[in-house]
Amino acid sequence: MNRPFRIMMLGVGNGFCKSTYHNNALIETQGQLFMIDCGALAWHSLHEAGYGFDDIEGIFITHLHYDHCGGLEEAALYGSYAAHRKMKLFVPTPLKGILWERYLRGTLENVTEGKTSLDDYFEVQWVKEDELFSFCSSGNSETDWMPQASTARWIQTCHVPSKFSCSLILEERFFYSSDMQADQELVCGLFSQGIETFYHDSCFTPNPVHADFDTLCEYPEEIRNRLYLMHYGEAPIGMTGTGLQGMTLLRQHEWLSW
Repeated sequence: MNRPFRIMMLGVGNGFCKSTYHNNALIETQGQLFMIDCGALAWHSLHEAGYGFDDIEGIFITHLHYDHCGGLEEAALYGSYAAHRKMKLFVPTPLKGILWERYLRGTLENVTEGKTSLDDYFEVQWVKEDELFSFCSSGNSETDWMPQASTARWIQTCHVPSKFSCSLILEERFFYSSDMQADQELVCGLFSQGIETFYHDSCFTPNPVHADFDTLCEYPEEIRNRLYLMHYGEAPIGMTGTGLQGMTLLRQHEWLSW
């Protein structure tokens, strides 16, 4: 049975666009809030939207660029020293070892206090590709992570060649690309499998590691009518309505229910 959820974009910008923050999202399911990615500006955006660290139950990380995980250090330190609790952290298994050893260890390791691993700061759940998981759980042990709320799974998608990145599928009807190159074959295949809504990476200038708008216009009309665009930063003047070829621009800090 499909479970309702709602989602708010914390930002629709790229890594350099300060006015529309970073391409991160906030999901509410069964009264709990979870973040998709936690970029360097995520907490500023969250504060503007009227939320804070203490409202967040957990974070899913799609890849290791600073505009998607640059806020994890702050989340770890706040949880440890201010909130005195561990947020849930959902991490794709290909990032096991890498997230701590190559990204966070240099700033978070504190041997004196016995904080020498990711588990000392977060309640970590390592998730395999296509493994069904739930943002909510009935307990803290690994065996307790059961699909009791909105279910999700991740699939690997192409962003920067040779670097891991993934997208999320929620409730087998909602696709969230995170950062991704255009992939009409993948999107059409997901549509044929029952995916109804696509939150899709987009930019209005050609970019080798993101989906540019002109390429998205080549998607079939029935797909374009289901595309909600993010990461675009600031849309060119007049880029609304018919100029979007059936697609919709997402706006930060606006809740949409699905």
